[in-house]
Amino acid sequence: MKHRYAVILALGAAVGQAGCSHEGAKVSSKADLDAKPVPVTVAPLERRTVERTIEAVGSLRGWEQVTIGAKRSGKVLKVYHDMGDRVRPDEPLVQLDPIDAKLAFDVAQSRYLAELVKLGISAEEADEFIKRYGVTEALIRGKQAEEAIGQAPAVRQVQAAMEKSLQNLARQRALSKKGAGTAQELGDQENDYQAAMAAYDNAKATARNVIAMAIANRIARDQAQQTMADLTIRSPHPQVAPPIPGRPDATVYAVTQRSVSEGQILKEGDAVYDLVIENPLRLWTNVPERYTTSLRAGQPVRVSVASHPGKVFEGKVARINPSVDPTSRTFQVETQIPNSEGLLRPGGFAKATIITDATARAAVVPIESIIQFAGVTKLFLVENDKVRAIDDLVLGKEGSGWVEVSSASLPETATVVTTGQSLLANGTSIVVRAPAPDAGPKHKADETQHAAAEAKAPPAR
Repeated sequence: MKHRYAVILALGAAVGQAGCSHEGAKVSSKADLDAKPVPVTVAPLERRTVERTIEAVGSLRGWEQVTIGAKRSGKVLKVYHDMGDRVRPDEPLVQLDPIDAKLAFDVAQSRYLAELVKLGISAEEADEFIKRYGVTEALIRGKQAEEAIGQAPAVRQVQAAMEKSLQNLARQRALSKKGAGTAQELGDQENDYQAAMAAYDNAKATARNVIAMAIANRIARDQAQQTMADLTIRSPHPQVAPPIPGRPDATVYAVTQRSVSEGQILKEGDAVYDLVIENPLRLWTNVPERYTTSLRAGQPVRVSVASHPGKVFEGKVARINPSVDPTSRTFQVETQIPNSEGLLRPGGFAKATIITDATARAAVVPIESIIQFAGVTKLFLVENDKVRAIDDLVLGKEGSGWVEVSSASLPETATVVTTGQSLLANGTSIVVRAPAPDAGPKHKADETQHAAAEAKAPPAR
C-alpha cells in the first residue's frame, strides 16, 4: 500500500512539473511575440469630396394621367384612335350622333330670329348689345335698350297714335278757350290721349318682354350649339403644361386604354379613353422621416430601371410632401424625369439616388485597412512605431478601393495599417515595410500570412 501511494505522488509531481514547464513556455512565447515588432504596411488617411445620397424606390407616373368620359349621351358614330396612339390636345377621339342637337339648335335659332324681327334689329346688332352689356338688366332698361325699343315697329305705331291724340287734345283745348267747343268734347280728347299714353307704355313693356324672350332663345341656341360641340369627344388641355425646354407646345398624350366601340350607346360620364403624358414623368418615392431636413426641391436625382441596366436617367426633386405618414414614418418625394426618348414607361418600378450634398468632405481609408470581427469594426492608426485601435468606427460611403470612416477619436491626419492587422492589439509595436508592387487581394493575403509567420519565428541567436 505504501509503495502504491509513493508511485501516485511521484506521477503527480511529474505532471505538475510538466504543466508548469508548458505554461512557462507559453508565457515566454507571448512575451517574445509582444516584444518583437509586427511588420505591417500602411497608407495615409485622406480627406476627399464625397456625395451624400439617399436611396429610395418607387413607381413612375405620367405627368398627367386622365380618364376621358362622355359629357353627353348618344350613339357612337366614329372612334378615331386606339391603344398606343399618340394624340395632341384638343384632337378628336370619339364622334357621337349630332342629329338631335342640330334640330334643337335650329328651333332655338328660329325663335331667336323671330323675336329680333319684332324688335326690328339684326342679329349683328343684338350680338353687339350682348357683348357690351352681357345678360343683365341693362339689356332691357339701359339707354341703348330704350333707343332700340323706341325703334321697334309696334312701339313706333303706338307712339304715332299717342302723338296724334296729343295734337287733337291741344286743338280742342284751343277751341275751348275761344268758346267754340263743348266740355264733353274736351273730356273725350283728354281720355283719348290718356289711352294712347297707356298703349305706348304697354308697347314698350311688350318690347322689353320681346327682348327677354330673344335672350332666352339665344341662350337655348347656345346650349344646343354647345351640345353639338360636346358630341365630339376631344383630348384635354393640361392645366399645367409639361416643362419641356424649348418646346412649350410639345404636349402629347399616349392612349393607354380604349373603352368604347362604334355603334355603342353612351351615357353621360361613361369612360371612353385613358390617356397619359409620357414626357416628362413623375417618380413617387417614400423617404424615411429622418431625412426631412436633408431634402429640398431642385436637388439632382439619378434614376435607374431594370429594363435599361447600366443606364442612368437624370432628374430633379420637384415636390416634397410636408406631411409624414404616421404608419410608415415616411414622407413622399416627387422627382421629375425628362423622357424625350420614351425609354421609361409610366407605372414601372424605379430606383432613385437623391444627391443631397455633392461637395461634402469626408475621411476615407483603403478598404483593406478595415477589420470586422464579431460585430466590431475597427481601424489601427500608427503612432510612434506603435498602433492605436479605433473601436467606435462607423463606415459610410464606399468607392473603388476606399471607404468613408467617421469616429469621435479620429484625427484630422493619420496613417492607417493596411496589412498585418490580425496580429495587432492596442499598443502593439510595429515595423513598416514597403508593399510589393501591383499587390492584389491574393498577394496581400500572402503578405499577412508571411507577417504572421515572421512574427512567430524564434529570434536569431
